[in-house]
Amino acid sequence: MSPATSTDDEDEKADGNWWDVGQNPDPNDDLGYEVVDLDVIRHDPGHRDQVLVMPTDEEMLREDAFLVANADDLVDLETMV
Repeated sequence: MSPATSTDDEDEKADGNWWDVGQNPDPNDDLGYEVVDLDVIRHDPGHRDQVLVMPTDEEMLREDAFLVANADDLVDLETMV
């Protein structure tokens, strides 16, 4: 899984007016996002199907660099195209 994230330097590049961005902006060039690899770990505590999503690069892992969600809330964007 490889979602886009933004760094502080890239945030400055993307701080332009939203009205200036096309309807289908390029995530990197227009918005300053960088694709990163993620690990998805499934967990079923007490029959509550949950997943933990976190960056594979341990250097990127910081206090809030992860997501816990119900499995039903995840969508594979590649299959939606």
